[in-house]
Amino acid sequence: MIQIKQKGNSDRIRLWKEYRKGIMPQQKDERKKTSVKRRFAIDHSAKFYPIMSTKKAQSLFCISADMFDEVQKDVLEHALNDVLERFPAYKVRLRKGWAWHFFEQNDAPARVFANEDVLKPINPDDTNGYWFRVSAIDKRIQLEMFHALADGNGALAFLKSIVKRYRELLGFDVVDDGVIDWQSIGCEEELEDSFEKNYKPISLGQMNLKALAGKVPHRIEGTLNKGAYQKSAGQAQASEIIAKAKELGVSYTAYITGVLAYSIEKTYRNKKPVAIMVPVNLRSIYPSKTMRNFVTFIRVIIFPSSCKSVKDCALEAQRQIKIETAKDKLDAFISTTVRAQKNWVLKIVPLFLKTALIRFGRLFMRSRQTIIFSNLGNVKSPDSMGVDKYELFMNVSKNNTQNLGAITTNGKAVLCFTRAIKETALPDAFFSTLRENGIDITTL
Repeated sequence: MIQIKQKGNSDRIRLWKEYRKGIMPQQKDERKKTSVKRRFAIDHSAKFYPIMSTKKAQSLFCISADMFDEVQKDVLEHALNDVLERFPAYKVRLRKGWAWHFFEQNDAPARVFANEDVLKPINPDDTNGYWFRVSAIDKRIQLEMFHALADGNGALAFLKSIVKRYRELLGFDVVDDGVIDWQSIGCEEELEDSFEKNYKPISLGQMNLKALAGKVPHRIEGTLNKGAYQKSAGQAQASEIIAKAKELGVSYTAYITGVLAYSIEKTYRNKKPVAIMVPVNLRSIYPSKTMRNFVTFIRVIIFPSSCKSVKDCALEAQRQIKIETAKDKLDAFISTTVRAQKNWVLKIVPLFLKTALIRFGRLFMRSRQTIIFSNLGNVKSPDSMGVDKYELFMNVSKNNTQNLGAITTNGKAVLCFTRAIKETALPDAFFSTLRENGIDITTL
């Protein structure tokens, strides 16, 4: 067993822990008299996730770090609990309020698991109340997170910090490459609801409700897996994909969206349009340091008549993404999201009734997307971090049977399908299409 390298808590860490609990230095005496835990309202983009979740169906996603060496579970657990103090937005339990769920500070220790079934529903009784799960599987450090806590960008920052601290405890001198250090001091902005911060009051008539409309798109069906979700992944040099995208005059994301749309149309030959949901990180447009949710979803719709080639699909994806990410469009989206939840009806309807109505309504709702494609971009990881590559796995369901996650590590792009069905027709077609277009991709 490798000796754990210990680091003592400084005064800065002590002050940060007190700050996390909402305690100022002059309040030390008061702290001794009360056990009130700090509470967090769930941000506006995530309030419905707890309502729609059940014991069998949860809005989870997974980011993993494939290490060069076998992961030591006990050392990883030590690292997790050190780092968790620095991320108060995730050091919480889920509670029920009158109208909405909320998060409450959780002081229980976090556990590390050996869970090989990716995106298995989280049981808070097993995790000491936490709505994330960290697992050590051979050479893999795996983080699964409930979407109500954070988006992919926040979760990735959390995982990188865990990996960094883990390597420090093993005695490595880890080069700081923009990774949040567990001993650093956080700021209040990391806990903010950036939707509320950027909300501009609008009337009911000004709300952009057109995004909720649209034809029911093509749905990918197949033989449902009775056990764990399945994965189909491929690896390529990001530079090859970027070069091909540049050749067509589109972005990396638009190019992969185009390849995906073309592959779906080529595989299933359906008369209905293909609708691909593409998350957009709003931190690149609005100033925000939040570690919680701050994304919007662009619904790229490709009709069969516009899907004659990868080039056609990619150009159409680029056109729609450009339109929907214009500042005025995003302002309207944020204001509509927040304004809808400020409605007095939602404020007075009790949570139990709201939950019953929404879950009943879902029985008659059809999925508004064919597939989700999420790209977390390029992660620079120095050798001292000990990471070969990161991978992103998106949640799926019987109604949304496949999703695609992409993440690049030091120029090494991994594109991974998560499947709720046994058939691999779409991943096979997708990787084949990339090869036909000059991308040397290896299936993992």
